[in-house]
Amino acid sequence: MQEQLLDFDQFLREKEHRTIPVRILGETYEVKAVIPALVPLKMARAERLRGTDRNAEYTRLVFEAADALFGEDQMDRLAGKLSADDLVLLVQKCFERINGGGEDSEELSDEQSRTSLPGRKGKK
Repeated sequence: MQEQLLDFDQFLREKEHRTIPVRILGETYEVKAVIPALVPLKMARAERLRGTDRNAEYTRLVFEAADALFGEDQMDRLAGKLSADDLVLLVQKCFERINGGGEDSEELSDEQSRTSLPGRKGKK
């Protein structure tokens, strides 16, 4: 009996080309539809720090996850335009879209974004 070769390299090449469009401040960016393993690893580490006194470390890990998703050049362009809270929400929403959630192009109001951020309370 002849074994069939499992060509995982071919599988990875096919996945590599899928992207999702993300509009940020009027500009559309293409984000790979596959989350690099580094991203959930960084976000999991960041989540362990949420609610602690280590907010700087949490932010650093989220920034590293954003770099992995968007690339450093794109994040450098966006960094001067987004707040740290906006960036956290952006990474979370990208995760949802890549993982099959949030398929509707649902837009968040300012109030929704404040109440959706970890460790933050919305204004009443």
